[in-house]
Amino acid sequence: MDISASIEQAVATYFSQWLAAHFYLAWMITHPLPSLGLLLLTIFSLWGLFKAIGRGIEQIWLLLLTTPFKLLQPIFRLIWSSIGRIFGHNASSEPLGAESISTSTSEQIDRIIDRLQILSQEQEILLEKLSTLAGSTSILDPHSTDLTAHRLHPAKVKT
Repeated sequence: MDISASIEQAVATYFSQWLAAHFYLAWMITHPLPSLGLLLLTIFSLWGLFKAIGRGIEQIWLLLLTTPFKLLQPIFRLIWSSIGRIFGHNASSEPLGAESISTSTSEQIDRIIDRLQILSQEQEILLEKLSTLAGSTSILDPHSTDLTAHRLHPAKVKT
């Protein structure tokens, strides 16, 4: 027997025994497309698992690093308000920009109310002018807000 044939037979025997011991690998070799699908599914599943573990570790670190500050925050607020009272500052718990936001909102509300009052007065003046032009106050009701009722027909207007 030739030496290459004996090596070939030894390798083939070893390989066949190994495949018999690992039958799932033998199935993967004989069915390549389903094996590829299972391989991709396994890779993406492990990738998602590693990402979830990484996010969990990140959340744990953030919790561990921020907990001391969250626990000390009421103490800092108490110290800050005491310092504010000592020096006469208004140490409120509102953020710094909250006061300016509320004043600008109240200013906007005041401006809108003023504008509505001016428009109401203009409406009264225009309705009075319209009633004098029409020549009769019975046609127009100056306190009515229905503008379609104030339309004049040409036959009713005195020229």
